[in-house]
Amino acid sequence: MNVPGGWDRKMLSEVVKEKISYGIVQAGPHITDGVPYIKSSDVRGKIDPEKLQKTSKDIHFKYRRSSVHPGDIVFSLRGNIGELAIVPDDLPEANLTQGTARISVSKDHNSYFHYYQLQTFPIISRINALSKGSTFKEISLEELRKIQVLCPPITEQRKIAKILSTWDEAIATTEHFLANSEQQKKALMQQLLIGKKRLPRFEGEWQSEKLGDLFKERKESGLSDYPLLSVTQDQGIIYRDDVGRKDTSSEDKSKYLKVCPGDIAYNTMRMWQGVSALSGLEGIVSPAYTVLKPSKLVDSRFAAYLFKLPPIIHLFFRHSQGLVSDTWNLKYNHFAKITVVVPRLEEQKAIATVISEQDKVIQALKKELVYFKSEKKALMQQLLTGKRRVKNEEEAEAITA
Repeated sequence: MNVPGGWDRKMLSEVVKEKISYGIVQAGPHITDGVPYIKSSDVRGKIDPEKLQKTSKDIHFKYRRSSVHPGDIVFSLRGNIGELAIVPDDLPEANLTQGTARISVSKDHNSYFHYYQLQTFPIISRINALSKGSTFKEISLEELRKIQVLCPPITEQRKIAKILSTWDEAIATTEHFLANSEQQKKALMQQLLIGKKRLPRFEGEWQSEKLGDLFKERKESGLSDYPLLSVTQDQGIIYRDDVGRKDTSSEDKSKYLKVCPGDIAYNTMRMWQGVSALSGLEGIVSPAYTVLKPSKLVDSRFAAYLFKLPPIIHLFFRHSQGLVSDTWNLKYNHFAKITVVVPRLEEQKAIATVISEQDKVIQALKKELVYFKSEKKALMQQLLTGKRRVKNEEEAEAITA
């Protein structure tokens, strides 16, 4: 680790105002009016005071040497080794368990700067190398105290921390919007797909239809020269080359099944878990899937959303065959006997359009989130190693813009 001009390299034990220590060995039963304590499982980037267990005031006093306060860094020593969190302002006093450590930096250092630096690849690699244990790995306090960190002047630490925290705020805001949008989509599906809420201008009773009348099985095979497709939960049906995992498909693809745009493919042995997707592509999928060709009575986009609804997935579960879950399957002949209640085709299309518009919002937010995280990662690599220096406030503002 090269040391940039004007920076120092120090052991973590040299940047703290109190000795790095872990907390309570036995916290005892939860005490409603007690003192909160932080377990390693509570350290996931952000600490939620409302979710913390509480120990007695007597036990807290006995371990007062490990009490933490706003601004302190909490480090997970075991399990999720290396996970970090800053003690929030709305947690004025708390303690730790034996699986967590307090890193309380001195006034000559910035907590958030070191919080970010402890997340960099070289330090994470060092922490993992120092962790010991065959089945239950952990890093000792002694080894943690020896971890070396780069230390620019305090003013530069603050500027770097401000830049990165601005990106964290953007990430948190986008995650909040994404969670809300996904919840809105879920509510739309629950209301629109069963007719609990109707779209304007649509009325009239919905009709019971057997899935065998809405879909026929496509059984075309022997098309080995067609592109190989993959059925995914989040991205729908995509080209296998875009999956990003090792190709484990059979070399002989003569029995692979043709899929056309508008078809729905489902995993014959996992349809009871909701594993299905609508295709916008033409290609072939593994014979482990059943391919459905829509009739003129159904909009396949509507059906693709319907097949993700918990009550419908439960129907797939009830009609699956097999002695144990490992062998449960829903072949087309059993799928075809299932009855669902659906509106007329025009209303199906309108419902699918409303939900797909919400899907577009979700995909845009996911794309934005990936961008923010990528930019933050690149900035961390540059700023926390001194490869890119921040000389003044104007430059810091430009980087966060």
